[in-house]
Amino acid sequence: MGIRQLTETDRERTLQFLEVESALNLFLIGDIYNHGFDQKFQQLWGDFDGTGKLRGVLLRYRGSWIPWAPGSFDVEGFADVIRTGREVEMLSGIDRVTEAFQGVPGLPFRWESRRQTHFARLTDADGLDRLEKEVSLPIRPMTLEDVPILSRLSEQIAEFASRDRAEELRASLESGDARGYWAEDGGRAVAMARTAAENPASAMVVGVGTHPSYRRQGLATQLMIRLCREVWSEGKSVCLFYDNPRAGAIYRRLGFREIGIWNMIGV
Repeated sequence: MGIRQLTETDRERTLQFLEVESALNLFLIGDIYNHGFDQKFQQLWGDFDGTGKLRGVLLRYRGSWIPWAPGSFDVEGFADVIRTGREVEMLSGIDRVTEAFQGVPGLPFRWESRRQTHFARLTDADGLDRLEKEVSLPIRPMTLEDVPILSRLSEQIAEFASRDRAEELRASLESGDARGYWAEDGGRAVAMARTAAENPASAMVVGVGTHPSYRRQGLATQLMIRLCREVWSEGKSVCLFYDNPRAGAIYRRLGFREIGIWNMIGV
């Protein structure tokens, strides 16, 4: 059958296909649940074999493209969709799938400057209980009213590759795409941790950070413990990225185990 754009009528079989690997596909699953198939900023395509069975899915969310396939798929067909896309800023996904596009002519991605991060999933929640401690500052659940002060904290954390824009964070909290916790000191947010791409099967932990003046107190780790336990208790896969060995050691103590390498290739 080849490649065609997916529509709302394809929802059930697309989700069934993706949820076989719900952790690796949490961005695709989350975007389908939260935005559907009929948005100007989001489109999906399916690669179908000769019997009409899905063998690959390609997501465009604004300028970011994420392909997924559990086995062989029509790389050139997906590449042709990307070439004709109106926005092309980044290709991202698990290394085995994205690296199939390396060397395909006509794509603008700069492989020499790609970023690779470890992709990990929580496999054992015992570490959350073992490492939980009381903290000296109040811990607050994120609400819409908190968005301005959370955005200010994001701007003060140099390690964040991209800042949480107030309007994007607000939209994520409103849609249920995100939730989180933050630590307060004198009306200021000084540490935070939240989810992204939440869906009924999985969630990604992101935005774990602390103001430079409040580090080495374990604040972000304690926020993350509370957040992970909450999501885990709902039966969801809890995932995260890391590229810092020190952070990786902490995450392993909490019960996370690596399940792959995630590529991000810009233009």
